[in-house]
Amino acid sequence: MQTIKAVFFEPVGCLAEFRRDEFDRAAELLRADEVAPDVSASQVYWRLLVLMQQQPLTGETAAKLKALELSAVEHADLYEDVAPALTSLKSFGIAAYIVSSISQAAAARFVERHQLKDLLSGIVTRDDAQGVGEKVLQRATAQAGLAASEIMMLADTAEALAAAKQLGLNAMLMINDYDEGRSLAERNPAGGIVSLAELPDALKLIEQRAGMRVAGRTPRAPFELFDPS
Repeated sequence: MQTIKAVFFEPVGCLAEFRRDEFDRAAELLRADEVAPDVSASQVYWRLLVLMQQQPLTGETAAKLKALELSAVEHADLYEDVAPALTSLKSFGIAAYIVSSISQAAAARFVERHQLKDLLSGIVTRDDAQGVGEKVLQRATAQAGLAASEIMMLADTAEALAAAKQLGLNAMLMINDYDEGRSLAERNPAGGIVSLAELPDALKLIEQRAGMRVAGRTPRAPFELFDPS
């Protein structure tokens, strides 16, 4: 692994706690199958992206989806350790990007509402990428001007981890649920954290682990570095 020079953050589930209400309504808008009541807002959101890839958003549908996303942002609760973590990354010279399949308007409102602009190097959304999911990640990687191996993506769902792997990005597991986190750890993320406050040190540890491999030493398993148990 090369030195990490940038981190991609998806607001939904990785920077804030979003409620399911708006995403459930979006699922109805896109005529999705009924979503199980025990899944998280992040899981509903990533499943919506599959539908958005399968069907083009018409003007009316796009407008309604945008309105739902703006409402979701207004009700989202920012994790208390976001600003300190982004501040630390900036002091280390690591760029932070909002990279999301929500609309540009919703992402901009999220940043404005939580006063994050000065801590970010950029915002990339589906409007910039003219698509969702991997297209947004590809656009963000190009905008950052870095190799995929120099980027860490924060992920809290199986779909997000798969998208990162598909594009050669490093993936850091954001553990919002312990049992789910243990299951997702089997997908071999670079590491796992339970709080954004752990992210700067986690990046350092991962780089140290890479250095150990170069030196011919055997590092601990990635997930064990940040095991919350």
